[in-house]
Amino acid sequence: MTKSLSDKIMILSLNDFVIGSTLKISEPIKSSLKNEQEDMNMNHKIPLIFGMVLVLFSLAAAQQDITFTLVNKTGFEFVDIFISPTDQEQWSEDLSLGVFNDLEAKDFKMKTSENICQYDLKAVRPDSTELLFKGVNLCKKLIVTLLYEFDQPMFVQDIILENLTDYTFSEIYVRDLNTSGWGLNVLGANVLTRNEKAVISIPPGHPNVCLYEIKGVLMNGRELIYSSINICNQAHIVLMRYQGKQYHGFE
Repeated sequence: MTKSLSDKIMILSLNDFVIGSTLKISEPIKSSLKNEQEDMNMNHKIPLIFGMVLVLFSLAAAQQDITFTLVNKTGFEFVDIFISPTDQEQWSEDLSLGVFNDLEAKDFKMKTSENICQYDLKAVRPDSTELLFKGVNLCKKLIVTLLYEFDQPMFVQDIILENLTDYTFSEIYVRDLNTSGWGLNVLGANVLTRNEKAVISIPPGHPNVCLYEIKGVLMNGRELIYSSINICNQAHIVLMRYQGKQYHGFE
């Protein structure tokens, strides 16, 4: 029968200890005690190692990769681009990697805290003038177009909309699922014909909301509704219709 460490200590006190003499432990017992102690140490280390792994996993899980495209239509060139969670002024390192020219588009990718979507963007001109664009939702994989109108920095968030139906859309409306009204026709005076693509601006919507609806109005006034479009996943949305039903996909 295997004995515990306490049993072995009791055996020592009975068999190996003589009153008034030095305690002597036989080699087999020394080896057994050493193995038992190593097992106990390992039992203490396993929870510690497991805990460290959980901490590292939690830290990794607490970050996310953000990918977004910026289009500069401000009329200015920028030498630095910084982002920070909205109103926190925890500015990132410069993301521009060189001059960001007017009418230029650049793709950006960075790691940031999980569950934070709303960011402020600071663009710095060569003369050190700073333009602040507040409340950009970078969780939605959209094209962010920077503008400067009425002496104010502003932005719109765009998607590419592709029409693979057999119809021509005279009007397109977009809203998130938490919004009741449809707002303005995002095509303006244009139409979206079959196999045609258009870059359209998405209303800002509610923070951290990914699911949107698109309403397409045909030339005869008929309406087609495309529901539950997750624009946090893709910025290129394809509208289709098959056997009398609307479908959408991503490019």
